[in-house]
Amino acid sequence: MKLKWDNISHVLSHIMLSLFLLLCATVLYLGAFQDKEHLYALGLAVLACLLFFVFMPPAARWLCGLGVCRCWLLLTLFCFLFKLAWVLYVQVPIEGDYMVFWNVAKDLAQQREIHNRYVALFPHIFGYSSFLSLALSGLGPVPFLPQALNIVLTLCSGTALFFLCRRWCAPESGVAAYLLWTLCPSQTIYNSLILSEPLYTTLLLAFFLAVTYAGDFELGKQRPVFFGAAAGCFCGLILRGIQIVRPIAAVPLIALALWLILLSAELLDRQKRKFWLPLFVLMAVVYSFTGPLWQAYMTARLGEEPSSTPGYSILVGFNAASDGMWNQEDSERLYAYNGRPGITAEEVQHALLEDAKGRIADERQMIPGLMVRKLRTFLGSDHACIGYSKAVLRHTAQFSRLCNGFYYAILCFAVLGAGRLWKSGANSAILLAPLYILGLTLAQLLVEVAGRYHYSLIPVFIILAAASWTPAAA
Repeated sequence: MKLKWDNISHVLSHIMLSLFLLLCATVLYLGAFQDKEHLYALGLAVLACLLFFVFMPPAARWLCGLGVCRCWLLLTLFCFLFKLAWVLYVQVPIEGDYMVFWNVAKDLAQQREIHNRYVALFPHIFGYSSFLSLALSGLGPVPFLPQALNIVLTLCSGTALFFLCRRWCAPESGVAAYLLWTLCPSQTIYNSLILSEPLYTTLLLAFFLAVTYAGDFELGKQRPVFFGAAAGCFCGLILRGIQIVRPIAAVPLIALALWLILLSAELLDRQKRKFWLPLFVLMAVVYSFTGPLWQAYMTARLGEEPSSTPGYSILVGFNAASDGMWNQEDSERLYAYNGRPGITAEEVQHALLEDAKGRIADERQMIPGLMVRKLRTFLGSDHACIGYSKAVLRHTAQFSRLCNGFYYAILCFAVLGAGRLWKSGANSAILLAPLYILGLTLAQLLVEVAGRYHYSLIPVFIILAAASWTPAAA
């Protein structure tokens, strides 16, 4: 039975990796080969790949020879200095949604009533603002506090990549992943802004780390049910944290379920089953139970019940005229509904959801082309960060090429890494990486799209990229 299921799971893994490779090929075609500037960036990517293969292996081996602690400390120090230099050099003015994050965080820190309908319509704003308010409560409105928090979160993400890749691939992979994350141009540029992406990306990597090391921790214990339940509670809290900051927690949850049930052999082993089943059940229970608690807390602070329906995002996502991106027409519709006397945030979003259903029914024939254009917007390039910093950033064309060149290089390496996983028949938790990428891409095609929204995919691509050349990618 186990041998038969192993064969089935290998077939399913190959199918999943085939879909991932198809996605990468499509993205490279839509992004790099549909624009002369992007094609130039692809040329830079090829050059970067060659340099990486020449210089990274000896550097990684040297760093690994220093020992885990010293290696991690050096990488962390380099990352800190690199990101800090950028934040001090490029000071982007606070405006737009970033100003909303900042103002709500200050109100929360000073225990003021919020009464902000915009936050009630889009409650993920409240989630990140709550995190930011914790720092404001302790330190006050220190200059560059949000940017400093971004750097701390970047270091946490790099640390998670370091240990994940050491566990999933090889020690050299951990070094490569941390260095690539440090050098990532778009991530560096985003650190100058006030945004939630660094936080939920760190939480996502923490979830992968918890699941991976929890499975290892269980092997030498005599009480797998207890440790599985404890790990499940912890993972459930991490998932709730992700959902609070950005409503994408269902994606890693489903990815874990697919890996456990279809792609790994973990549930076939009786001892491991005693660990994984309590983990998954308790994780789902804690995640579900904490949702109403957080909703009640938001209601108390906002003075009204926040919406739980993504009507506006779906409406915008199926606007063929705007390629599924923000547009003035749908924004005016949002404010028109919101201006009706006595209407609640949930009623506004529900009305927009009904409009979205009508739009989908009326424009069915345009949806396939719309999906292609949305995929190109979402994953076709990585220079969206430039637009958010253009008020103070010079040489924007060169920075765009740099961001896209690095991004295409990571995609190429990720393809190689996925190929190694295919060849080795890997069924370890590293398969959560391509599963998450596929899942988030499918989810994003249903709602409003923007280049910034693939931020959390960059470190996941880096995980696969780091697996492309190391001795044991399995």
